[in-house]
Amino acid sequence: MALQQQKVQLSMQVTSAAFKAYDIRGIVPAALNELMAEALGKAFGTCALREGQKVVAVGRDGRLSGPDLVAALVRGLVAVGVDVIDVGAVTTPMLYFAANTLCESGIQVTGSHNPKDYNGFKMVMGGRAIYGQEIQALRQMIEDETWQLASGGRVRNISVDAPYRDRIVSDIKLKRRMKVVVDSGNGIAGATAPGIL
Repeated sequence: MALQQQKVQLSMQVTSAAFKAYDIRGIVPAALNELMAEALGKAFGTCALREGQKVVAVGRDGRLSGPDLVAALVRGLVAVGVDVIDVGAVTTPMLYFAANTLCESGIQVTGSHNPKDYNGFKMVMGGRAIYGQEIQALRQMIEDETWQLASGGRVRNISVDAPYRDRIVSDIKLKRRMKVVVDSGNGIAGATAPGIL
């Protein structure tokens, strides 16, 4: 009976409007919560494995809801047998870098430019950003709970700070000294931009 109640509760938590054309985003916890994040991990992981993607990088921005959503997302990915590389609190380009150098798929938990009570998920699968029908297919799998559970998934924590910095710096050819002012506001870029600059 408890399992059936959990399924009913999960179904009630799926907010179709949160599944946008290019990402998933909404107000926490009204539209996005830990149950939904875990279900997304199961759905994304199932689709990734079907495409031969066995490893998914996961990162997050600095929003207060991020750690809990990431933990739930990772639980879902591992539950379907996916290996997760947790790159921690990073910018979205850093997550994309991880999904290009450490593996080919990734999910960034980020509210992007939205107000502080929002959060969301930007996704890359097999080297391409997923959008449109693929995002709607994830929503349908979450609603129908048609993911495929499997054992064998594990989590590794890997920092991409140094390799990302080195990659960015390798493109810079300065002919003169510069003074740089950085204002990252409340964004997660404040954790890495000064070191890169």
